[in-house]
Amino acid sequence: EYEVDHIVAHKFDKRSRRPLYLLRWKGYDPLHDSWASERDLRNAPALLRDYKKAAGL
Repeated sequence: EYEVDHIVAHKFDKRSRRPLYLLRWKGYDPLHDSWASERDLRNAPALLRDYKKAAGL
């Protein structure tokens, strides 16, 4: 199983207007970063909460 190192950035999906988060994976370089929804991050609630707080979301 892959583990998220940290959230790099966010954007809003044009159609759903929901946030998407750019994830950096532990042990992988930025070439492997990928976008994920909040639902995809349900196993990392503290990571998401801390990112939202830091980003003012």
